[in-house]
Amino acid sequence: MKIIDITGPIYEGMWEFGFPHGHFKLLQLDYEYLGHRYTHEGFEGLVGTAGTFIQTGATYHGYKKFGPTYKIPLKRLVNVDAYILQIPLKELQERDGRKSIQLKDIKSAEKEEIPEDAAIIVSTGYSKNWERNDFVDMSPFFKRDALYYLLDKSPNIIACDFPTWENKLNPENSLERLFSSGAIVMPNCINLEKIKRYKVKLIVLPIKILDVCACPVRAIVIEE
Repeated sequence: MKIIDITGPIYEGMWEFGFPHGHFKLLQLDYEYLGHRYTHEGFEGLVGTAGTFIQTGATYHGYKKFGPTYKIPLKRLVNVDAYILQIPLKELQERDGRKSIQLKDIKSAEKEEIPEDAAIIVSTGYSKNWERNDFVDMSPFFKRDALYYLLDKSPNIIACDFPTWENKLNPENSLERLFSSGAIVMPNCINLEKIKRYKVKLIVLPIKILDVCACPVRAIVIEE
């Protein structure tokens, strides 16, 4: 059994999505208790979309239609059958200055039919750029027919190793269907290119924060 941590690190000065007050800062909370000194840390500016995170359809449709992350049943997050689509970044075509994942790329990486309710993980190797300031701006994106093809499989989770799924210059207009599908969305994984098997097990554990539509997670892949 091989365990692969696919969680990206969170640290001061890292890239972010530009939310107001969303700049992560680690605070030192040293204190004295019963004559001894202790050290704790505080997390200032930790937004739900920091690092590797999951997101529900509530981010688009609100909580009347979709629930918060802490209400996702654990059976959807633990020991999930996951299928890895290895699509090297260098093989992707470029559009509007960014790499795009097309339908042909998805089909070429699909070694066998992916069943319903599985996790689909798209690996490009883009996470090697994690420490770059333009990590968000230069992210690959999905062409609409490619993302729709994945959504047609009724996945439990769709994950990848890049942050921005839409083309800002010429939008594919596919995010509404994504967030209407009921799939758990998990961007910004790392180390996906290290996974050798096509079918693996996935464990995703979000922080149990109440009433949020997006939340940082610790995610691992298990190759058996």
